[in-house]
Amino acid sequence: MMKPELFKKAKLPLAIALFAPLSTTPIFAVAADSLLEEVTVTAQKREQSSLDVPITVDTFSSDKIVKTGALTLSEMDAYIPGFEAEEGLTQVSLSIRGISSPNISAGGDPSVSTFYDDSYLPSPAATIAFSDMERVEVLKGPQGTLFGRNSAAGTLNLVPRRPSEEFDAFVSTRLGNYGLVRSEAMLNTAVADNVYMRANLLTNQRDGYVDNVAGRDSGEQDVVTGRVSLLWDVNPATDLQFSVDWDRVDNSPRMAIGFSDFSLNTDPFSRKVANDIIDGEETRDMYAVSLKLLHEFSDTLSMKAVHSYRSYETTNREEEDGTADPTTYLDTNNSFDNDISYTEIQFNYNADKLNAVFGANYSSERIYQNVTATALADSAMRVTTSEVIKNPILRAQIEQGAIAQAGGDPMAGIYALSLLDSIDHLWDQGDWALFNSLLGQPSTPPQVGPVYDGLAQQLGSSMIYGTEYAGQLWQESVTNNGDFVNYGFYADAEYAFTSKFRLSAGLRYSYDEKEFSWLVPGVEFDRETVPNTLPVQPLIFRVEDGYLVDNVTRVAKEDWDKVTGRLVGQYDITDQAMVFLSYATGYKSGGFDSLNQASAENPVKPESVENIELGVKGDLFDGRGRIQLSYFDMTVDDRQRSVETLPPGQTNALPRLINGDQSIDGVELTFDWLPRDDVRLGLVTTVRDTESQWETFYNAEGEFQDGKESGSTDTAYTVTFDWSPEVSFGSVSLYADYIFAENSDESDPALIGSVLIDGVETPVPGFGEDTKLLNARLSWMSNDEHYEAALWGQNLLENEVTDSVGGRTLNVYGTGYLNISAPRTFGVDLRYNF
Repeated sequence: MMKPELFKKAKLPLAIALFAPLSTTPIFAVAADSLLEEVTVTAQKREQSSLDVPITVDTFSSDKIVKTGALTLSEMDAYIPGFEAEEGLTQVSLSIRGISSPNISAGGDPSVSTFYDDSYLPSPAATIAFSDMERVEVLKGPQGTLFGRNSAAGTLNLVPRRPSEEFDAFVSTRLGNYGLVRSEAMLNTAVADNVYMRANLLTNQRDGYVDNVAGRDSGEQDVVTGRVSLLWDVNPATDLQFSVDWDRVDNSPRMAIGFSDFSLNTDPFSRKVANDIIDGEETRDMYAVSLKLLHEFSDTLSMKAVHSYRSYETTNREEEDGTADPTTYLDTNNSFDNDISYTEIQFNYNADKLNAVFGANYSSERIYQNVTATALADSAMRVTTSEVIKNPILRAQIEQGAIAQAGGDPMAGIYALSLLDSIDHLWDQGDWALFNSLLGQPSTPPQVGPVYDGLAQQLGSSMIYGTEYAGQLWQESVTNNGDFVNYGFYADAEYAFTSKFRLSAGLRYSYDEKEFSWLVPGVEFDRETVPNTLPVQPLIFRVEDGYLVDNVTRVAKEDWDKVTGRLVGQYDITDQAMVFLSYATGYKSGGFDSLNQASAENPVKPESVENIELGVKGDLFDGRGRIQLSYFDMTVDDRQRSVETLPPGQTNALPRLINGDQSIDGVELTFDWLPRDDVRLGLVTTVRDTESQWETFYNAEGEFQDGKESGSTDTAYTVTFDWSPEVSFGSVSLYADYIFAENSDESDPALIGSVLIDGVETPVPGFGEDTKLLNARLSWMSNDEHYEAALWGQNLLENEVTDSVGGRTLNVYGTGYLNISAPRTFGVDLRYNF
């Protein structure tokens, strides 16, 4: 691995070395037609060949979706250099070139925008299943001109298939281990003169691959998604399309493999856990309607108008302790309701030398979020125990009593306090007896409630109670409501000064207004015994810097605006290759932290990006090769980041939004080659260097982080092999890929790779390990192309990787958990084309 400082010094010479040979025409195909298929994209709001677009854009085609078995964005990221999608349905985190905004804050926005069928998707809706998808486009770098909202790092453009006049239909199924059953059906047909329908339905069920001995297995999937689209050719110049899509998901909760003294075991790859979460689930209920009008005024001027409405509800009740011990129990449930209306109108002008696109968009979004944390009286009492033994009045009483009994020996006081600090839970019979002996009073059975009530009155705490409350729920919640408005105006033009040189320039004005509220109703816990006069204090959402528990709605309102743009020069090396140099800016609005009321007075700062990029793309080797190579240098001001933080006075680690500055530069390469007519080789790779300086914060273990600069270099590549030999009994194809991703988690101070287990600092197995995946698929199709069958396998090398230890209870209980990579899977695909 190249060290960050060496890469930084070498980046400009490296870029020159990479690009200089490509500027000479002998490498590129001059006259021969490409043997590789043409890829059409809409990266510039109009259909173009990907080789003509002066943007680094990668595509994930429908053919690649079939060969890789990808269902969502998180299963395609390895095939797109510089793109990452973390697992998660309702809290997806998308990243382009290392910039993402993973958080559960309803008052924030992602740095990567997602569009589906030309309409903007909020983050929890971005994981739409790849049902009858034509392609996914990944646009790298800020797309602040043409896509606007939250396109600071880049844009994902999901393009479903449109209805057409030709009849088409298929049914397919994918069967695999861990109970995988994925079925899909599609019908495209004419329903009337000049009216065509395309309907598809996909279901996906899979058992979990982590055995939970105390509840629902981790990794269970249950997805039903569908879409119906009608296209009316009103006349030769006008099309009208109406679409409806829906999505029902009921997955198991997020994986939480315990790694602590309380967990089932300390081998995460045993794939056995004990999670006692109550009604754990991750669900989504979503539907959308959209209307699209396309009209050609003339040969040079056309218009597209889009209006959509999308509504969804999600729940995400997750394990937070990774154990089945009621004295360490904690779960969180993030319930989210969203309604968004999106409207855009755009005009395209295309002439011999001038191509231009201009338009406006408007969106209105209403959100509701409720975050509930649930403990048991058993686990709340463990927190109480920790606070009782830290009570200064009590400690002084015990210390002085011990010294007096020892005839004034101060060591007796020190010893007594050490015994006090060893007490874990006041319901434990041994701990209760020790506690009473330190107080110099006779011990009583820990089941006797009134004794605890007396202690509560003595210490002035409502948190001390007896075992008669065992199993009772202790709940705290935060409710947020938001009304967000966004609109923008944009224009972008490309002018051909010569037959080889073109210059593009664009500007956008964006405006965001957010009204956001917090309601913290307090603690739900029924105390029927004394001291009723004492208020029950929060355990989970207790924060010292402005978190109010007053059952009064707090409202904040703020607006932001920004002008962003781009300037791009491109030069055609040959008819099939070009080089481009661009400067682009992007912007993401500020917002509010849903778990931090202090952000009402100090909103999260907006995020802005500047990017300089040099790229080359085209066909080479007489049409047998295709390359896209880019070098980028990106600066991010006030990057928004979510960290798990445990500042002084706070009981549990909670997510908090902070800002920081980053500089990111690197090289990305996509390369395809046909060494012979029946063999295709592919390579995608990226090398990225990142320098960061964050605001100061406390990490999840309560350790102060000074925000000093840190750097990391990450390398990732994917090699693909596709062989389609000629056979007489149909067509056969062998596809395989090898995925490598360097892991730099160990260099991130916010991530935890070891914890104390039995008093010994124990590293997490697989933490910081590089990803190394081998996948393969062997398929056969009949000569009439009606029947298709395939054998497939994923993670054939059984690569085992873990992530950082986390969990809201890591510090207070010492009960951390982690996630592990998916195991080896295999199965068959069957399909019939009508």
